[in-house]
Amino acid sequence: MQFNNKEVTKAVIIASICVFSTQFGVTVIAPLLGEWVEASEVPSFVSALIFSAFTIVSTPLSVPGGIISDKFGRKPLIIAGLLLYAAASALFPYSTNTYDWIFVRALQGAGAGLFFPAVTALLSEVTSYEERGHAMSFYNIGLGAGLALGPASGGILYDIYGIFMPFFLCVAFALLSVVLVLLFVKEPKVRLKRKRKRLALGDRERKSLTLSCVTIFFGIGVAGIMGALFSPFAFDPENLKLSVGIIGTILSAMFAVFVILQTGFNRLMKCVGETILSIVGLGLCACGLLLLYFATSLAELFTMSVFLGAGLGAISLGTLTLASKAGGAGEREQEGKVMGIYYTVFYAGLGGVPLVCGLLSDIFGARLLFLAYAVLLLSLMVVVWRVSFGTTGLHRFTR
Repeated sequence: MQFNNKEVTKAVIIASICVFSTQFGVTVIAPLLGEWVEASEVPSFVSALIFSAFTIVSTPLSVPGGIISDKFGRKPLIIAGLLLYAAASALFPYSTNTYDWIFVRALQGAGAGLFFPAVTALLSEVTSYEERGHAMSFYNIGLGAGLALGPASGGILYDIYGIFMPFFLCVAFALLSVVLVLLFVKEPKVRLKRKRKRLALGDRERKSLTLSCVTIFFGIGVAGIMGALFSPFAFDPENLKLSVGIIGTILSAMFAVFVILQTGFNRLMKCVGETILSIVGLGLCACGLLLLYFATSLAELFTMSVFLGAGLGAISLGTLTLASKAGGAGEREQEGKVMGIYYTVFYAGLGGVPLVCGLLSDIFGARLLFLAYAVLLLSLMVVVWRVSFGTTGLHRFTR
């Protein structure tokens, strides 16, 4: 990893560790949802609501969190978000019913709403325009590693040690991240801010931000569907009847692919641009959902996880880099707000899509829902392509 100086390198590494700790906590409960929902005899919508409570709270906090970080600095918001996250993780083992699970996930979401806009704005602020994609790919490796280890760890540790051990690790990772930020992260001095009523972005940057937000909304919805609905679907005796450990392994394999391909996707992005990388990701996710629709064996499920992991990795890196460059092209005082907008849409998709899909799956069945969402993603590919590269499109290449 090569950046202009050691302080930038240090900031990128610590940001990656921080995002690892938060994402580990997001997915550690994913393989447990099927058993909890089965034991509670509640519909799939409740499973989606437990998962989505995180995003229901984080979504409205993302823009205010980004604005506050613009005014007071990135570190205070990063630390506050991580501490809220640690507190929620400590409460999880003591949650005994559906309403407790929803509350704790909401508290985690509050921490994320403060944390994510601030940490990505910090990366945008300390890296140059040319370094931005490299920094975001390394950041995404930390994000994907947390997502990958969470499901497998949650299932295995729960089976061996019970409910406390998975969440003890969540608390430990979050507190370690707080210590690293306090001791080693230095951010540029807070400047006096001019009052602004709206973003001072150029037309090109505004369109780029809009494009990245639309794409990530539906793209990250795939992760929401898998996190909230795959476990109940796979655990159901009428479908695949898989164990908690196998479900966690499949989800972890998906996010492991996300991590492994980040460096390669960063190189590809330098050649083809952020928008084409995002379109490729939409296509890969569509293929993965089509495989899930037809899947009847473990081999097919693991193949599905490869397609979905690759697709999510491409969409995440492409849209995050595109949004951060749009923010960095404007006034530096606005980077937090721009990333707040991005994460507002990010969490709206992560939480809203599985909620809607949870309701629809109770009516039409999960398999049909997977097929319908794959068709939606294929349609979105065409729309994004025409908007970006048509005769009146945004640009030929976004680089």
